[in-house]
Amino acid sequence: MTFNVILSPLLWALLAVAATTATIVVVWLWLKARRLERHTTGDEAVRAYLDDESLPMVSVLVYTHNDVEWLEQFLPALLEQDYPRYEVIVADDDSSDGTKDYLSEMLTRYTHLRTTFIPEGTRSLSRKKLSLMLGIKAARGEIVINTNAHCRVEAPDWLRLIARNFVPGVDVVLGYAHYRYDDDRKTGRRYRVLDSVMTASQWLGSAIKGRPYRGTGDNLAYRRRLFFDNTGFSRSLDLKWGDDDVFVSEIARGDNTRVELDVASHAEAHYHNVARAHYELKLRRDFTTSQLPTRRPFLAQGLWSCLHYVAWGALAAAAALDWRNAFTVAIVAVLALALWLLTGLAVKRMCATLQAPRLWLMATPLLWWRPVVNFAYRLRGMRIKKSNYTSIVD
Repeated sequence: MTFNVILSPLLWALLAVAATTATIVVVWLWLKARRLERHTTGDEAVRAYLDDESLPMVSVLVYTHNDVEWLEQFLPALLEQDYPRYEVIVADDDSSDGTKDYLSEMLTRYTHLRTTFIPEGTRSLSRKKLSLMLGIKAARGEIVINTNAHCRVEAPDWLRLIARNFVPGVDVVLGYAHYRYDDDRKTGRRYRVLDSVMTASQWLGSAIKGRPYRGTGDNLAYRRRLFFDNTGFSRSLDLKWGDDDVFVSEIARGDNTRVELDVASHAEAHYHNVARAHYELKLRRDFTTSQLPTRRPFLAQGLWSCLHYVAWGALAAAAALDWRNAFTVAIVAVLALALWLLTGLAVKRMCATLQAPRLWLMATPLLWWRPVVNFAYRLRGMRIKKSNYTSIVD
C-alpha cells in the first residue's frame, strides 16, 4: 500500500460529494432531533397553558371492538384521572367477547362513564368512524380526546397535560403514542423501533414547525364543535381508515394546533403481536398518505434517503478506485466513521425524546434498509388498494 496525497480529479470529486451529502444528512437528522427535544424541554417553559380554574369539560372517547381484556386493565386509569370535570365514553363496535357485561358492571361504579354501541350488520361505511361519530354526538365536553381500548395512559395527569393546551385559538392537540416495546420479541424488532421513531419524528416535527398533517387516534384531542363544523368524517366515509390522518389534515392548521410531548402525556398501545400490528398499521398509513393534501414531508424524507445512499455510495466508490492508497483509505475511513457515529447519535436522541429503546450503532444499517421496506409496502398496498374502501365487505 502506498501513501499518495495527489489524487485524481474523480477521486476528489467523489470525496467532495461524500463530505457534502454526509454533512446534509447529519445536519438534517440533528435538526429533527433538536426540534423534538427543544419542544419537550426548552419551549415548554415559555408556552402559555390554562390554569386549573380554566380547564374545560372533557370527553374521553375510547373505541373498542372485542377488547375486554384491555378494558379491564386500562379503563380504570382513564376513569381515575386527576382532572376536575370529565367523562369517559366507550364507543363499542359490536363487541361479542364480554365487553358489554364488563361495561355494565363499571357503569354502576363510575357515574362519569358512558357507553355507545353500534349493532352488527352495518355495511358500506367505516364501522370505526360510525362508532366515533356516535360517541362524539353523545359527548358533553367541549373537548374530545380520542384513544383506544388497547392503550394505557402513562400517568394520572395525562388528561390535564393534554387539556391544558386548549388556550384561546388552539383547536387541536396532537398527542403521542407508541406501542409497548417490551412486547416485541420477534425478528426485526430493532427495525420496527427505528421505523416508528422516524415516522413519528416526521409528523410531529412538521406539526411543531406549523405544518400539521397527521395525528394518532390513540392520543388525539380537538374541540367538539370543530368536528361538526368540518361535517365530521364526511369527506372520508368511503375509507375504512383515516379517522386520524385524513381528519387531522382537514382540521389542523399551523395557527390552531399544538403538540404535547411531555412524557406523562404519552399513551402506550398494547398488542398481542406487535410485528403484525406494525405491518397492518404501516399498510394503512401508506394508503391514507395518498389521501393527504400535502406531499412535502414525504418528498423531503425521500430526498434525505437518496442523499444518505449517495454519501455511502461515493465513499464506497472512492475506496474501491484507490484502495491501495493509504491516504484515500484514511479519508474514506474518517468520513465513514463520522457519518456512522453522528447519524447514530442523532437517532439515539430522537429515541430518548420519544421514550423508545436507544438505537445507536445499528441506526445506519437500519436507515439503509428502511427505504427498501417502504417500497415493498408501497407495492403491497397497490395490490390490496381496494380493501381500504368500505364498499368491500369483509
